[in-house]
This record gives sequence, structure tokens and C-alpha cells, in this order.
Amino acid sequence: MSSFTASAITPRPRGRVTRSLCLLGFSLATVVLSAKVYAGCQYVVTNQWNNGFTAAIRITNSGTSTINGWNVSWQYSGDNRLTSSWNANYSGTNPYSASNLSWNGSIQPNQTVEIGFQGSKGSAAPEVPQVTGAACGAAASSASSSSAASVSSSPTPVSSSSSSLSSSMTTSSSSSAVNQAAWDLNSSASYLNFVTTKNTHNVEVHTFTTLTGVIGSDGLATVTIDLNSVSTGVALRDQRVRDLLFETASFPTATISVAVPGTLLSTLALGQTTQTDVSANINLHGVSFPVTTRVSVQRLSNSRILVQSMAPVLTRAGDFNLTAGVEALRAIVNLTSISAAVPVDFALVFDAR
Repeated sequence: MSSFTASAITPRPRGRVTRSLCLLGFSLATVVLSAKVYAGCQYVVTNQWNNGFTAAIRITNSGTSTINGWNVSWQYSGDNRLTSSWNANYSGTNPYSASNLSWNGSIQPNQTVEIGFQGSKGSAAPEVPQVTGAACGAAASSASSSSAASVSSSPTPVSSSSSSLSSSMTTSSSSSAVNQAAWDLNSSASYLNFVTTKNTHNVEVHTFTTLTGVIGSDGLATVTIDLNSVSTGVALRDQRVRDLLFETASFPTATISVAVPGTLLSTLALGQTTQTDVSANINLHGVSFPVTTRVSVQRLSNSRILVQSMAPVLTRAGDFNLTAGVEALRAIVNLTSISAAVPVDFALVFDAR
């Protein structure tokens, strides 16, 4: 088996945990979220389904001086294996190692850095292995829960709020200077991915290579997806997805819009993470449709924030008039089935202007 190596913040070369708006058959089984803490390192299973899972490792600096550069390692005792990853440089084929990227190598006291990945597994629940490294220390405690609240737990206090973001496109005013400043999407540090399932058990991950976006001074966040940049790893399939599914000649882009409350960014301290429910408006294939999900928002520096999905967002072809396109893709390659429900995940990094 070839070594798994990826700089997980950039999905193209790693063929990462891709999932967004396309074809797919993907049935999310009953979710059991579990977490295990090893001093300053916490392994969290954020989602699972019949043959896969997503997980995160949270590294918290519980000391009094800055951590400059980090590396963590872990190993699965059973059949769990990584298939894609983000927010770190990954290597190994079990055991695995992950080291910092240029933008998250410095961890201030009481600050937490989170990395994530998707993996494959058998029918059993995903493992929660021990994470080791200089920043981790000795084993401390473990916990598990079937509620989403357990996922937000952390070995060091991290702010967690649950404010609801309105999908309304009305302008929200803010007296905060940090929110009045505009933010631009850092496309090279961001991803939006989707998973497709064919013939019941054939699961593949895909991505879009071109994203643009802003958070305006009015608090309106907009991300535009270039649908012609869809990347499935097969050039002919990319063309068929563009022509038969997205019909990019008529609908070249998809747009996601969210109205951001004025206090969300202004109250977030350096290194602090908050979780919040968002109601976004997705415009795809000429159809506008609301989608609600939970995201993590982290201030990485004074001029950089990270917005990341806490669990895959299920989108359905029928909501965007894409059912005929899914059927056309199925027929052209003579497949038994292509599911019309597609899980999407994303990590969006914004830099202040």
C-alpha cells in the first residue's frame, strides 16, 4: 500500500473527503459521537455511517508559553484507515502522523488547534485511538456521548455559543470595527468537497478547485463555487458532470449566502472557537434553497478566521432540479444506481483586508 501523504488544507492532490452537490447514495446511519482526551490532545469522532467516519484531533496548549510547531501520531488497532484529511500535513499508512501547516503551527497558551480527516471502517463503531506527541502529554480521561454537545467539549475551556444565523439577505449593522472590515476567502486554504455513492457501495470523494468569497462590511457572507472546476479524478467524468448534471453552459456557478450577526466575529478572541447554527441560502442550477447546519468558527489570528462544517451537510438533487442530471449520469455509464442525496463538507478560511 502506498503511503498516505497529504497537506489536508488543499483537497486537490489528496482527493480528500469530498462531498457537495452532485450525485450520491449515502445513507447516514445512527450517529454516535465519541471523544477521548489525552492531556492536551483530544480525538473526536464527529460523524459515522455504515462504512466510514469523520474525526478530529484537537490540540490544546495547556502550558504558559507558545508552542511553535507540533506533530502528533496515532494508530488504529482494527480496520479504520484514513481516506482524506485537512488542516495539517499528513503521512503514514497506520500509524499516522500529522504536523502543522504554516498558518496553524503557533499555539498560544489556552489556544486550541483542530485538524480533521475522513476514514473508512467496517461495520463496527469507529475507533478512538490514543494521540501522542510532545503537545499531548500523558493519558488523562475519556468520554463518549450520543449528543452533539459532547463534540464541543475540550480539555481546555473554549468558548462555545449557539447563536442562530438568519438566512435573510437583509443587511445587519455592527458597531464593531472587526466586523465592519471586509474579509476575503483564502481559496488556497479552503475547500468544499462532496461524496458520491454508486451501485450502493461504491463511494468516491470529489471536490471543487475554484472557490471565491467575501464577508462584506454589511455582514453578508457569500461563497461562489465555480462548477466548471469540479474535480472527480477522471477527466471524462468531470466533463459529464459539468454537461449532464450541473449544465454549466447555463448555470456556471453556485452561490452560498449567509447573514453573519454583527457580534459573532467581534467577540471571538484569538485562538477561540465557537459553534453556531447557520441557515444558508444556496443558489444552484437556477434554484434557491435554504439549508441549515452547524459550523465551527475559530479565530486563527487577528486577521484570519476559519469556518468549518461540524458534520456533513446532506443536499438532495431534487431540491435543485438535478434529478434528471443524476439519471443521465447513471444511464450513460450503465450503473445500477446513483443516490440523489449528497453529503457536503467544507472548511473556509477568510483573511481580513
